[in-house]
Order: sequence, then C-alpha cells, then structure tokens
Amino acid sequence: MRRSIITYLKWFCALGAAGVLMSCAPAAPGGAPPGDPPAAAAQDPVVYTCPGEDWGYPTPFARYSRGPGYIRMSFLFDTLTWKDEHGVIPWLATEWNMSDDGRTWTFTLRGDVRWHDGEPFTAHDVAFSYQYVHDHADQIFWSGDLARFERAEALDAQTVRIHLSEPVAGPHFNVFGSVPIIPQHVWEDIDDPNRYLAPEATTGTGPFTLAHYSKEEGVYVYEANPDFWGGRLKVDTLVFPNVPDVAAALRAGVIDEGSFWGNEVQAVREFEDDPSYRIAAGPSFWVLQLIFNPERAPFDRVDVRRAVAHAVDRQALVDQVTHGGAVVANLGIVAPETAWANPELPDYAHDPALARTLLADAGAAGAEVTLIQAGYDREAELIRADLEAAGLRVTVQSGDRTTVDGLLQEGNFDIAISGHGGIANPSTLENPTWPAPTSANPTYDALFTAQAGELDTDARRDLIWQLQAMAADDLPVLTLYHPLMWVVYRADAAVVPFYTSEGIAGGIPIELNKLMFIER
Repeated sequence: MRRSIITYLKWFCALGAAGVLMSCAPAAPGGAPPGDPPAAAAQDPVVYTCPGEDWGYPTPFARYSRGPGYIRMSFLFDTLTWKDEHGVIPWLATEWNMSDDGRTWTFTLRGDVRWHDGEPFTAHDVAFSYQYVHDHADQIFWSGDLARFERAEALDAQTVRIHLSEPVAGPHFNVFGSVPIIPQHVWEDIDDPNRYLAPEATTGTGPFTLAHYSKEEGVYVYEANPDFWGGRLKVDTLVFPNVPDVAAALRAGVIDEGSFWGNEVQAVREFEDDPSYRIAAGPSFWVLQLIFNPERAPFDRVDVRRAVAHAVDRQALVDQVTHGGAVVANLGIVAPETAWANPELPDYAHDPALARTLLADAGAAGAEVTLIQAGYDREAELIRADLEAAGLRVTVQSGDRTTVDGLLQEGNFDIAISGHGGIANPSTLENPTWPAPTSANPTYDALFTAQAGELDTDARRDLIWQLQAMAADDLPVLTLYHPLMWVVYRADAAVVPFYTSEGIAGGIPIELNKLMFIER
C-alpha cells in the first residue's frame, strides 16, 4: 500500500508529544495556513531525517544557517558551483576563469534553467543576488561570506563577472559554492530579507519545490521540480519530519533514513548486524569547546588556561558522555580528518598533578569561577569535578541556549561550554572562540588575513598550520571532542546517502547532499 503524505503528517503529529495527538494543520510563516496538504504522490514519499527540529521557513535569509537550515534551503536554491563526493563541480555555472590577480571571476551560465515559477534564469539574477547580499549585509547573518565582494555585472544573458576587492582562498567553498542565487523579479523590491516569508520567497531553480511547511511540527515536504535543469529526480516527494525517536521510526518503517551522531552511537549499534539496513559513517567536523574569557581573572593568564587543559580529562568525556561516539578534539580547532589539520600540536595530556602545580604557581588555587552551559549537563559535571580536583572552586550555571549565547556575546562569563560545526573549512579559525568575542591578537589576525587570500594551496596550508599552533599555544578555547556521525538507511533504498568531501558548501558535514536525489 502506498504511503500518502497525509498519512505521514498524521503519524508524525501523533508521535510528536509523548503520544499526545498534536495539531497538524499546515502552517506557513506567521501561522497562516498555506492551503491543504498535498495529495499523495505517484510513488511513496521518501522520508529522511535532518538534524535539528524547526529551522524556519526555508528561504535563503529567514533562517539561513551553515547547518540544518542551509540543507533545507539548498533543495530549493542553487549556487554557481556545488560539491559532490570528491570536490567542486559545475552547477549553475558550466565553466569559469579567474584573472591573474585572483580578483575577477567570469562565469558562463547554463542556458536551460528556469525558476520554479517558469521565468528564465539569467546572468542578471546572479549579479543581483550577490549585490543584494552585499547591500543588505547588516540584515543578513551570513553576509561575511562576501566580505571581499566588490561588484557583479551581467555581460550578457549567460555570462556574469564577479569582482573581488582581494583574492579569496577556496572561493568555491566560501563564496561561489555557498551563496544561493535568488530571482531578481521576486526580490528586487524586498527591503527586509529576513521578514519576507511569502510563498514566492522559496522560488528557486533547485530540484524541489516547497509543498508544505509546519513550524509547529518542524515538518518540511518537498515535491520534485518537473522542469529541473539537472535531470530526472529519483523521488517525487521528499519529507523531512521532526522525529523524536529516529531509531524507533526506522524500525517501524515510517522513515527511510535516519541521522545519528555522538552518544547516539548506541542506537546505531542496534542496526549493525541487521541485513535490512546499511550504515554510512561520516566525519567528525563539529566541535565542543570549553571557552575561556581572557579578559576576566583567572583566565586572563595563559598558564591558568593551560592548567585547565591538563586538568580536563577529554578522553573521559568521549568515553562517559558519548560512549565512544566521538574523538578527542584537535586543539587547533580544525577537524582532524581534514587536510588542513596540523598534526604537530601540543596535546596537554590529562595530568591533575601538573594542573594543580600550574594553578598554585599562578596564584589561582582556590579561585571561584562560574561555568555556564546549555544542554551539556553531563559534560559540565565532569569538567567541574576535574577543575575542582585541580584546585578551582566551580559553580555550574545552566540556562537555555539563547541566554547562554547572550552571555557569551556580552563577554559576561568566566568559562562556557559551547560548540559549532562546519570546521572542515579553515575560515572558522577567524574567530576561534565563536560565538564569544575574543581579545585582539594582531599577529593572529594578520595570519588569518593572509591565508584568506592565499591561492596557493600549499602556502595556505602552512599559514593555517601556524594559526592552529597559535590557538593551541594561547588556548582561547580548549577543544573537547568531535562527535562522529552516521546515517542508517534501508538496504533496499532507492536513494543511497553519501557524505560530501569536506562538507557541503562551506563545510556542512550532513549527508543530505541534494545530488543523492538526482539521477547522475
């Protein structure tokens, strides 16, 4: 029996709140219903999970993110280049060339592309997209990607030239393969990109169109774009639900694929010996960090930060919190599985005696500090115990993520636990204590600026290694662990997931590359 979209929506709603039936009326941004749920597709809907719950209406601006929000948006919108399992590939652009100074890029575009509303895609749309982000930089979270953008011009309907103020290292990761192209005829009169939530705001050139979105349930339903320029799609309908228990949903046969990470390794192990399922292991790009406030005693002294590094048993965090579902983090912040990771960094081995000596010598023994965190209760308790054994007096302050992020941004904290992803991309070294502010380090900043414009890969790697060495020596953060990732899917699945080399776009390590749904 075919499974209709309505069947899925009812099932997910029933599952959503501890068995209590929840309202599943379709909800557009702001709560207004966009209409009836779509009818059943010609084939069974393919139901996949994507990390996180609701990431907002999937326009490029309403809730754009380098993580799950980006993935949800990328099924609707395209970029000039893209990435497959091996690296950069042509996408909306078929070919390109760079000027000798690396500042001018000329792209030849596909001529067979139309927007979801039937209007033709042209170079004017590309030029408009880049200029729009530049002009609304103060309103767009991710506009830093275009920090070196100067201007764009359409030379003709299929040729666009993008001018940069300075060369950009890895431009297909950081700019051309990350910035979504939007239709000029839809966006040209929109002054506030974050508040534009009309159905037209999801008009793209991508392989899918948005059929249904429920903010309350975190459910996204996509339908195949019949006029997609990139070829035939493997599925008619794609559903991304918010699933409380991914393993149970897989076992019940109501989802086709499930994403797991970190301490969810125990659930993954349940499928290892079952021939009905396949498991794909992914990279450990995301990192959990212990962030120091270098402008507040006692962490204004590097010897105290090093004492903490020796005090915290990072392997115990991996073993006891993630149950082996993570690896001890690279102290240079960049994920150890990437080509950018410096293998020659200090390891600050767990040594409580040395930690006590360093704290005593620094006059910090007995200092009272507050550790803030949101959702990392077990990590916080283990770290508190380690620091108290070394001679600090620690109070753990727990709050919601918004509150903790606010304290970080204000610099109103002693130490904090927080994390971020996409660190296959060395551009994250720009601010190693993100999302907290950092103290200025002119030498570090100069190195980062140099690597950001270095077009020679070997020379850039040397600069990136130097940045990591500085981060590991000065310790603005103590990196704790990188969670591992897995995707479990049915052995008879028509769509086989894969992880993109060094992550999608700017480094997202999620297996849901839209290429997996396209006949190639």
